Amino acid sequence: MQGPPSSPRPKRRIRQGVFILPSALTIGSVFCAFYAIVQAYRGRFETAGTFIIVAAILDTLDGRIARLTRTATDFGRELDSLADAISFGLAPALTIYFFALKDLNRAGWLLAFLYITCGIIRLARFNVLAIAGHRKHFVGLPIPAAASFFALLLLLDTPPDSVLFPIGALVMAYLMVSTIPYPAFKDLELKTMRPTFTLLAIVLLFLVVAFHPAISLFVLLCVYLLAGPVLLLLDRRDRRKNFSEYQDEL
Repeated sequence: MQGPPSSPRPKRRIRQGVFILPSALTIGSVFCAFYAIVQAYRGRFETAGTFIIVAAILDTLDGRIARLTRTATDFGRELDSLADAISFGLAPALTIYFFALKDLNRAGWLLAFLYITCGIIRLARFNVLAIAGHRKHFVGLPIPAAASFFALLLLLDTPPDSVLFPIGALVMAYLMVSTIPYPAFKDLELKTMRPTFTLLAIVLLFLVVAFHPAISLFVLLCVYLLAGPVLLLLDRRDRRKNFSEYQDEL
C-alpha cells in the first residue's frame, strides 16, 4: 500500500528562501549605511567607516549568491542599484562631510554633492550596460570601491584636515564616471583554477588582511584603483600594435 504523495511545499519554501536571501543581504547593506550615517552624525566616524565596509561586503555577497544560485532577477538588480545609491553614495558622502568637508563651507558640501551625483550616474550606466550584456569588465570605478576608499581612511585615523578627503572626492567622482575599465571578477571560475594554488592564495590573503585589516585592505584597494589605468594603457597599446600591423599589411 502506497502512502500519500510527498508534498512539494518544503522544496518550494527552500526555493523561496534562496530567492529572498540576496535581497535580504541587500537590505542589510542599507541598514549598515543608515547606521553609519547615524554614527557619523554622532561623531563616531570610525564606527561609521566600519559599517560602510560591512555594507560593501554584503553588497559583494548578494550578487555572488544570486549568480551562484541562479536567482538573479530584474527586481534584484533594481533593488541593488537603489541600495548602492544609499550605501555607497549618500552614506560615505555625509560621513566625510561631517568629518572633513564641513569646514570648507560651500566647497565642502559641493564636493560631497559631486561625489553623490557621479555615483548615481555610475549606477545608472551600470544598469544600462548590464542589460546590454556588458560583463567583461566594469566601465568606470565601481561605487563600492569609491566608498571603501573613504571608509578605510577613517579606519586608518586619517586627520580631518588631510587633503586626501577633498582630493579623494574629486578623484573618486572622476573615476566613477570615466570610461576606464576595471576588473569585474564576475566570470572568475574556481573550477578552472588549480585547487592547491587557489587555496594557498586564499590563505595568504586572509593572513595578510588579519595582520592589519585596515592597512591591508587599503593597499589592496589602491592596487585595484591603479589596475584600471593600467588596463586602459595596455588596451591602447594593443590597439596601436594592431593598427600598425594592419598598415604594414596594406
